[in-house]
Amino acid sequence: MALLELRRVTMRFGGLTSVSDLDLDVDPGQVVALIGPNGAGKTTAFNVVTGVYAPTEGSIRFAGREIAGRRPHEISRLGVARTFQNIRLFRGLTAAENVRVALAAAKRSGLFDVLRPGSWRRQETTLCAEAVGLLERLGLSHVADTAAGSLPYGDQRLLEIARALATRPRLLLLDEPAAGMNPSEKQDLGALVARLRAEFGLAIVLIEHDVRFVMDLAERVSVLDHGEKIAEGPPEAVRRDPAVIEAYLGAPDAGGAPA
Repeated sequence: MALLELRRVTMRFGGLTSVSDLDLDVDPGQVVALIGPNGAGKTTAFNVVTGVYAPTEGSIRFAGREIAGRRPHEISRLGVARTFQNIRLFRGLTAAENVRVALAAAKRSGLFDVLRPGSWRRQETTLCAEAVGLLERLGLSHVADTAAGSLPYGDQRLLEIARALATRPRLLLLDEPAAGMNPSEKQDLGALVARLRAEFGLAIVLIEHDVRFVMDLAERVSVLDHGEKIAEGPPEAVRRDPAVIEAYLGAPDAGGAPA
């Protein structure tokens, strides 16, 4: 059974249809890429999955549960985490504090847990250790005490992934994780994503404009154009699909060259 299932998901904003009749399956442990030109509806698809928007139509099931229309924090607690196209860190907090906020949000402490003698101190100690551990796994332990807003851009991207992992997801949605990175940073990020999949057993869906990055990493690629899925399949098959080539390069003119 697929971990994530979208069936005929549509999202309209007034007279504008941003996503139309989208079907998408993501299996446990699978890496799937969602690509397409700017304005194709990719981030809107992420937003309906994570509860930012309730879809106008359609069904979204995660681990067998219907989640369409649920609030973002409810979906997060079920095991769905994401990063954002525009980085959303607490810039004034340190890297470790950013991760601790996510760890604390993921834990459920009852009233009696809080009132138990020494509970708060033990919990803080545990959170600090877990935050440092996550930062180490992403190669960020050296910036644990540095304000997030002072970090290099690539480290901020990695910190956002660390914060998402702190919620203990089963499904991780990465919105343009390689944006603004140089080739070396992208290579390191690709290796990291593959390692996270193996170590955490994660299913991963990523939006990315760097086609080479996508083709090297994803097992399956879905292509959106004007809100509709125009192609889906293994990376090499999608790369050669005429509809995909037209969406990215434009329709050929009479002379056979892209318009």
